[in-house]
Amino acid sequence: MGGIIENLQKVGLTEYESKVYLSLLCTNFNSATLLAKRSGVPRTKIYAVLESLESKGWIKIYSGSPLLFKAVNPVEIFEKYKENYERFLNSIREMLEVEKMEEKFVITNYNIGLENFKEILREVKTVWISNTTAEFLEEIKDSFNEDAEIKVVLFPGERSIRIEHRNMKTKEADIKIVQRVRNVEVPAISVILDEERVFNIFKNTDDSYIISEMLYEECGNCFREWWSLGWGD
Repeated sequence: MGGIIENLQKVGLTEYESKVYLSLLCTNFNSATLLAKRSGVPRTKIYAVLESLESKGWIKIYSGSPLLFKAVNPVEIFEKYKENYERFLNSIREMLEVEKMEEKFVITNYNIGLENFKEILREVKTVWISNTTAEFLEEIKDSFNEDAEIKVVLFPGERSIRIEHRNMKTKEADIKIVQRVRNVEVPAISVILDEERVFNIFKNTDDSYIISEMLYEECGNCFREWWSLGWGD
């Protein structure tokens, strides 16, 4: 008996609740008085214990004088426990999947700085820029490798600036892509270098540029798809 009571306590019952439930399993219907005697639970505690067992779904109460109590079939109880536990595990799994997805968008080299970014630009052979402003192009135009292939998709409404580079092509995007910085929407610029390194860039409220390199391949793929939609064939 002791081992069964310990196991019932592991699934959420108290010692008194376990004793009362086991007593009810041995008979059909019982009054509170009889249950107190058979289970060894003090009469002063028995009604509170029975009410708790009912609220947990372990017993049923039948009206009358006196009230009668009956144990719910343990198979039914543990099927419900199994269903509840599966729902719990599924909710945890979904939470972990969300955490995993968010992790894929973690950035590295956060705010590497405009000057460092220009140094990187000088070494690459292909530069694909999406959703950029003319102002940002003006900032970086002198950093392009003279042999680099450069394709630029301008933020809608931006006018192309004159850049003397023989391998540069520009077009205007059809859709505005923005991000919110202190409740202000600013163009969300992305730059793909040598078709593999992906950078996210936006202008801060102090007029500086925040430049971050994306860490995970999955995130980089999102920006490559974004680029493909903007540039097209």
